[in-house]
Order: sequence, then C-alpha cells, then structure tokens
Amino acid sequence: MIGTTPTIRVATWNIRAAIGPGDPFPPAWWRHVSRDRLARIAGIIAELDLDLAALQEVALLTPNGDLHDQPADLARLTGMHVRYAAVHAFALIEPEDGRAIGAATWGNAILSRRPLEDGFALGLPIGADDALVEPAGSSLALAGVTYADAPYGTREPRCAVGGRLTGPGLDVGVVSAHLTYAGTEQRRAQVEAMAAAADRIGSPVIVAGDFNAPIEATEMRTRTFDDAFATVGIPVGDPRRASCGSDRIDHLLTRGLQATSCDVHRAAGDASDHLPVVATFQVAPAA
Repeated sequence: MIGTTPTIRVATWNIRAAIGPGDPFPPAWWRHVSRDRLARIAGIIAELDLDLAALQEVALLTPNGDLHDQPADLARLTGMHVRYAAVHAFALIEPEDGRAIGAATWGNAILSRRPLEDGFALGLPIGADDALVEPAGSSLALAGVTYADAPYGTREPRCAVGGRLTGPGLDVGVVSAHLTYAGTEQRRAQVEAMAAAADRIGSPVIVAGDFNAPIEATEMRTRTFDDAFATVGIPVGDPRRASCGSDRIDHLLTRGLQATSCDVHRAAGDASDHLPVVATFQVAPAA
C-alpha cells in the first residue's frame, strides 16, 4: 500500500465483462452480463487491497436501453478512481432476428487508489487489409488468410490506457492493454506501441495486461522490461504462471521497480475465465 515506504500493490485481470467463464464466447453475450458477478469481481479487487488494478474486457453497454456502465460501477463498488479507454463501439444485434437493440464499447480500465495523473489512451496498430494473419504454410490458424478475408475479430481495434500514480515517495507510470489474439506480427506491432508509450513515461513504469502470448513468445522480446514472475523466482514455462486455464498470457512487467511478490490469485475462482495476477513492487535500487 502507498504510505511512508515506496511500495505499490498491483493486479492485472481480464474480467470478461462479468460474463463468467466458458468457451466459446457466447452469442448474444450481453444477455450473460451479470451485475451480481461484477459486484463479486469488485469484492475480490477490494479484498486484494490494491493500489492499482489494470482490467481488461471492461464493457459499457446499453441492451434494450439498460445501461451497464462497468467502469463507473467498479469504481463505486471498490471506492477507487477509474480511467477507461476503448477505441471502437458496435451495435448489439439480436442473433435471432437481426434487430439492433443497443450499443457497446469493449475496453480497458485502470482502478487506482488515487486519481491517475497525465492520463492517456492510445489506439494500437491493426493488420492491413492485404497483410496475412499468419504466414502461408505455418501451422497456426488462419495461415495464408488476409485480414480483409478473416473474421472481424482478428483485427478488433485495441488500445492501451495509462497515466501516473503518485503518492508519498512514489511516482509510477502505468500502461495497460489487451493485445490481439490473432496475428503474430499484428501483436508484435502492438507490443512495440505499448512499449514506446512506456518509454515516453520513463522510469519507474509498470506495463500490465492480457497480452495473449506467453512471455517467451518472440513478439514479446521487443524491449527490456523486468518480468515480475521471473524476479520472484518463477521461471518461464512454470505452471504457476497459468492465469487462463493453462495459458500463461497475463503479465506484470516493470522498469525501475523490484517485485517482492507475484502470484496468480486462484481464490478468484470462476469470477472470470482469467485469474488476477497480483504483485507487490518497491522502487528498485539505483544501479
């Protein structure tokens, strides 16, 4: 907790818009959004006693005129301040008859004990129409298919959100994002943009989010950041990193901070299809 010593407790968590776990993503997903589940998620965040929570898949939606303002509701329920970013909106279309019954945004939120300063949102790169989702001949899904011919979600507009959290003896930047699940080179470009935003903030800085890739993926090797799991002795590939089933795709990376603890908060159970990754940091000693 921010106080007389320069430490900060942070989590990153993909909350799946309070839909809950399940595969695949449900049709008419807005029917599955639960205010009770959102309150449960907020309760877990409050129990973790965080200074900052980076959240992904946070929605603002209006099905049949019923406003679900998840960023504001999470701030109210946790007593924290919120900054929210999304870079596209879309209609909610009933699959049975094609009726438009509302609209939604799907983005990222940062909850913080104090208001973030110098807040920003940044749209991340997407694949060009004629770019291949994956190279022809590779074993990956959509190999040889252009983005123009691929499903819409393969280049859903993504963004980063961030700012600076200050307190006694502490001034820490944060950048949080949810990167694409499709296209290694598209994801590499998004990693580069996110890392460049962190470079502009300077040190110390936290880079957090659901990156849809393990830390050892080639596209993750574009900048030098400290991996919180590795700092506390949890190596690459360790199952203790698993935060979405067996996938190790949620990360807390830093520069100028030293992780003193980092783990996956498995007590969150089935509140989402992901589990929170939680770490405590202190300002790293000068080299």
